[in-house]
Order: sequence, then structure tokens, then C-alpha cells
Amino acid sequence: MNYKTPNLPMLLLKRAHLGLAIGVVVAGTHWYPVSGLAAGQGEGAAAKPGSDCAGAAAAIDRLICAEPSLAVIDTALDAAFRDYRDRAARPVERDARLAEQRLWLEGRTRACPAATPSALPAGAQRESAVACLSRIYEQRVAALRYERNTAAWPRVRFRPTLLEGAGTKLCEDLQRDLVASFFGRGLFVNPLGEREIGFTPVPGLGDDPMVLRADIDAYNLGKPFPVLQWIEDNSGLQLSTVEYRAFASPTGLLDAIGRSAQPVAKNVRTAAHAVIDADRLPRPDPKKPITQPRAAFARGSILTVDEMPRFFRYGDRIYLLGPMRPASEKPGDLGVYRLYGPARLHRACLFDAHMPIARSSDRALALPEVEAFERAAGPLLPTGRLCTGVSDAARMLVDHAAWRPWVLDRRRPAPGDLSGEQIALYMRNRALTGPEKTRQYRAYLAARNAAIAALTPFYRNEFGRTAAEAQRFAALYLDRKISDGFEPDPDDPSTLMLLAADYAEKHDIQQAALAGDTLAVRALLGPEPKAIAKGVTRDLDEPLLTDAIEHPTTLRALLELGLDPNEIGASGRTPLMAAARLDLVEAAGILLAHGAAPDTGAGDAVAQTDSTGDPLCMKGDVAVSDAPGRTALSYAAELGSPEMVRLLLDHGASAARPDNTGRRPADYVKNRSGEATRAAEIIEMLK
Repeated sequence: MNYKTPNLPMLLLKRAHLGLAIGVVVAGTHWYPVSGLAAGQGEGAAAKPGSDCAGAAAAIDRLICAEPSLAVIDTALDAAFRDYRDRAARPVERDARLAEQRLWLEGRTRACPAATPSALPAGAQRESAVACLSRIYEQRVAALRYERNTAAWPRVRFRPTLLEGAGTKLCEDLQRDLVASFFGRGLFVNPLGEREIGFTPVPGLGDDPMVLRADIDAYNLGKPFPVLQWIEDNSGLQLSTVEYRAFASPTGLLDAIGRSAQPVAKNVRTAAHAVIDADRLPRPDPKKPITQPRAAFARGSILTVDEMPRFFRYGDRIYLLGPMRPASEKPGDLGVYRLYGPARLHRACLFDAHMPIARSSDRALALPEVEAFERAAGPLLPTGRLCTGVSDAARMLVDHAAWRPWVLDRRRPAPGDLSGEQIALYMRNRALTGPEKTRQYRAYLAARNAAIAALTPFYRNEFGRTAAEAQRFAALYLDRKISDGFEPDPDDPSTLMLLAADYAEKHDIQQAALAGDTLAVRALLGPEPKAIAKGVTRDLDEPLLTDAIEHPTTLRALLELGLDPNEIGASGRTPLMAAARLDLVEAAGILLAHGAAPDTGAGDAVAQTDSTGDPLCMKGDVAVSDAPGRTALSYAAELGSPEMVRLLLDHGASAARPDNTGRRPADYVKNRSGEATRAAEIIEMLK
């Protein structure tokens, strides 16, 4: 698993790759309300931030009022605090909890300096402030709800443990917050909360890479110095990388900026020194087995976001929390270090914070039924497959589902997430866009039911859930796979159409044709069937003849009403091509008997929904749309249907007609395993 506090500014850089508009809040984080306005104002404080905005004096509170996502977070944290306070057994304990919350509120300023200007921050600084506040409030909600969260999940597969540092207040405090965060609903397990030192964007250095700054006494010498954080997005094709570099004084940083030519950020980076000099740290003997966990930052100064350490304050000292590379003989994957210089450090705490894939690959959810579900869902999605990418949500979903399933239960979905209801609506509407999608939808439902049945015992046995609860979490996991792998084309409005609640209502004729309800189709078409049929065919629709292709009686009835057998639908194909693709020989014969032209070439798809071009989705598996100009015969040859090929040839289909790429029907014949005889028969027919 990969439970580390996220680099939220870095995640903000990834928003362009998410496809859905998600505002300024990072899609990878689950947004819980914070409580800045009401929680620290005593017994009579209002629970809703909006009622306090007129009197908000602190800069952070004004930002919460101005930012809708933070206002929602504030309300929920207030509710969590009130519940925490009211569970105190004695008045003195209630007072202590109120004082504790006020101290926490005062700590927000140091944790999120980007949120503290007298004027509301804007641009990158505002994004950094919103992300920082969301992160620390999420951890605070987890801490306040710790008792309730742990009580709700008495049986778990794993619980974080402290391996080194027992009896040390620093380590035991972090252990408490680590467990609280583990049982919280945040995407990331973050034990630091308001202790983490916040960075702010550096003006004038651009945003590629993004450069952030914090003045930190990193070596605990009583002399803070500028520490810069370089974040490279890597065009979204691989994990972002992070590097810490520093200057001995603010003057040194200003001098470097002032004398640097373009690109300024690169030259400033060269002038700075590494905060941790990995080259001078002790290195293990490559000839001996590794017996102790080693900090990931010890391998070099440029790290992936998964390996990135965090600076935080505890008391009057500065520490570093960093992922570890576990040893085979000793667990431990999260360490706390105190620095005394670029190459002098001491490990104060060691935690077994999760079950990392590097040490123990977890195959609990790698079930064939889940893989079949993914394959069945793909053809119905905008890209024609699930897009996993390198986003934090996509990389961590299986870990959450296997170790922290409560994270799947998002009562307040993150911006851009699709709920289970929205996914079901999209899939149902997709099934109305032609007989191929109807077939795929039926296969998807069957695969989903099989996957839920296969996953349910896992949640019953491993987490002690009831049968109904276990089934619900299995469904949540599958829905999250769809939501996290849903990558629409921002230039294609078809996704929004298919998410419309009234889509099915506007497609009653299509539903009747797809179901083979001849009487309903006749009634709905009325006295002017050809005009009505044209009027109800919209951007994503196939011709009504195509919709009726699996029902010969309905197909004949529509043809007798005068509908055009050569009409091209949103896919760019005619009803005859659809019959060839589905190997419906009887339907093809009916169409040919009513004037279907066998050599009509396919056109361009009106709604391009099988490719976004997004590198996160398409790299290594680029979806290819049909070549324009393909004929029904080329589809029949590709399918490997001698009966369909013979029928089309008998009705004058040309075996020599090329498509727009120059390929003839014989070029589409596939010598599938076990079907060599059939392929040879078709090749012979096409000579």
C-alpha cells in the first residue's frame, strides 16, 4: 500500500489529465469538512460556516468562507468536534477538549502559510492554501472520529504499529495519529496534520516545474534557511518527482534569482544545495543482505512523490517523516528522522504503517471475476477500456479496497468522482445507443454480478462484515474502478448526454426497437413513420433499423413502413454493417431483400467515443476507430462468418473494394486459433 501524505500542489498539476472538471480541489483527496469558524467559539457556536462569515476576522476563516469546498469541510469538522466534545464524561474533560481544539486552530497558520495573507490569495497560492487546509483538516477529522471509526471496524487485516521509539512522546503521539488516519476516510494516511510545514509558491519561477518555499531550521541549529521544493509533473506520463534544495540564507536565494537568466527556475536550482546529501550518507554493502530498513531519500535527491519525505515541527524541533525501503528480515516502512546537517541524521521512530507491495504483494482482490468485469466494462466507456494511468487514486484503489475498505464509502464524493448511481445510469443509457452496446451491457451486468459474488466473501471473512455489507463494499470497489478509470474526451459532449437523467425518457422508440416490441414501435412512429424516425435519431443514435436488427419481425415491420435500409448512424455504419458485425444472417437477408446496398462504405463516426488521446489512458494501448470506407463484407470477413460472406457475395458485394486505408475484405480475415479451416474457406470465397 502507498499511504503517504500527498504532495497536493503536485496533484493540482495533474488536474489537466483527469478529463472531468474538478475545480481547484484535488481529485485524489477525499474532502472532509474542517472546522475553523465554529469549533473554537464555545458552546453556542453555529455549526454552519456561512452564518459566521460576516464576522470572520482571521485570514484563514475568510478563505474558508470564500471557498465552497472549504466551507463544506468546515461544517463537517465542526460536527465531528461537537461529537468528540459531547462524548467527554466530565465537564473538566469537555473543557480540555475545547482548549485542545482551539490550540489546533491556532496551529493552522504555521501549517498553511499560503492561507494567511490579509487579502484573499489568488492563483497558485490560493490552490496551495486550499490544498493545505484540506489536508490538515482531513487529518483532524480522522483524529476526532478515531473512537467511532475504530469501533465501526473491529476486525481489520492490519493496524499500524510502532517498531522503534516506544516510550518516546514524539513517536507515541505520531503512532496515535497514524492509527487515527489509517481508520479515517482520507485517500492518504497522514499522521502529521497541522505539524507538517507548509510550503508556498515562489513568485516568478513559473509553474513547470512548480517551485515552493518554506523557511525551515532543518538542521535544528536555530537558523532557519530557505528550503525549496521542485515538483516535476513529467507530463503525466509517469510519477511526478520532487526534490528539496536550499540556500544558506534568504539573501542567497534573492541573489540567485536576481542574477539568473532564463530559465530562472533551472538556474536557481543549480545554485542551491541539496538539503540531504545522499552521496555522503552511509551506503549498505552490496555484497551483504540488507537487514535494516533504509530511508527512501537516501538513494538520491530526486525522488518520486511516493518516496518524498515531509518536514514537520514537534515542540521546538524539526523532523523529517519519510517512507522507508523495508528489509526482508525486519519490517518498517515509515521513519522519523532528526537532521543535524546534510549528511548527519538520526532515526527517532520507525513504524510499520502499511503492507507495502514491495514487501508483500497482495493478490487478495486479483480474482478472475474482477478481471472479467474490467474487460466487460471497457467497451462501454468513452475510451473503450478502463484507464488506470498513474494518478494517485488509480494506483491506490486496490490497496484501499484490500486494507482500508471504509475509504471506498465516500458519503461526500470528491469532485469529479462518479457515484455508483451515475455509473449505473451511464451504462444503462449507453445500452440504448445500438444493439452492439445492448449486448455489451448485458455482458457487463453479468460480469458485475459475478464479480460482486466473488468479492463478497473477502469482506465477510477478512473484515467481519454482514452479508449485505460485504456485498455493498464489493459493489463500491467495482464502481470505484469504473469511476477512477473513466476518462472522457473533454471535447466530446457525448459523456454528458449519457449522464442525463432523462436520456432514456427521450429514447422510448429506441428502447422499443431494441426490445423487439413491434406494436410499441408502430404506435410511437404514428402516421408519419419516416419523418418521426428521422426526428428521433439524435447524435449518439443508430438508425431504428439497426436497433431492431436482432428482431426479424420488428425489422420487417420497420422496412415495410418505408425506413431507409442504407441510413448511416452515429457509428458511421449502416444496418447491414451492424448485421454483419453481429453475424445476424437472417437480418442481413431481410435488409438485402429490401434494398440494402452491400458495397456502401462506412463513414466517420459522428460521436467519437473510443479514443481521447490522453497519454495517461492511451499509452501502450491506443484505441483505433474503424477505417472509413469499410464494407459489410469486410466486417463479415473479420468476424470469420462463411455464411455471412456467402450471403453478401451472392447479393453482389465486391471482394475487391478497398476501404480508405487500401485494405480489402480479404485483408481482414484473421486466422484465429482453432479456426484455420474457416479462415481458409473465407479466403477462397474472396478470391
